[in-house]
Amino acid sequence: MVKKQERIVTVPELQKDSRGFTLIEVIMAMLILMVGMLGLLQSINLAMEVNLRNQVREEAVNVSNRVMSEMRGGGFDNISVAATPTQTYTYSTYQLPSKIRGSSKSYTVTRSSRVLSMVNSKPATKELAVVVGWSYKGVEYQNRVVAPISILR
Repeated sequence: MVKKQERIVTVPELQKDSRGFTLIEVIMAMLILMVGMLGLLQSINLAMEVNLRNQVREEAVNVSNRVMSEMRGGGFDNISVAATPTQTYTYSTYQLPSKIRGSSKSYTVTRSSRVLSMVNSKPATKELAVVVGWSYKGVEYQNRVVAPISILR
């Protein structure tokens, strides 16, 4: 009589034939994707922060250039200077409101002028200065524009 050999199927042999992912593999894949997505979101947040800071600075540069153009356009003799040539005349400081991305921002504008050279006891060259200050996240920033203006005497 020939005995038949019985084959016993074990659990690891069953798993070799199965296809798909186990629950642990799926959870680990989701964890890796989540860490990658958090890094991506952080980089987007940082990019938006840098972009906003640059827009605020660009607006301050525009304000200082606009104020300087107004001062230079007023005419040489209309630019106030101090009583003595060695002193600097400072105009009154004022606040200039602005809107960036729907939020209000305030810039502090300080203007000054001084005499650089004299001809026949009259100013021939004056220096104009505009300083625009602003605060962003508790840090104070400034943009300074200086320009000479001359007249033939």
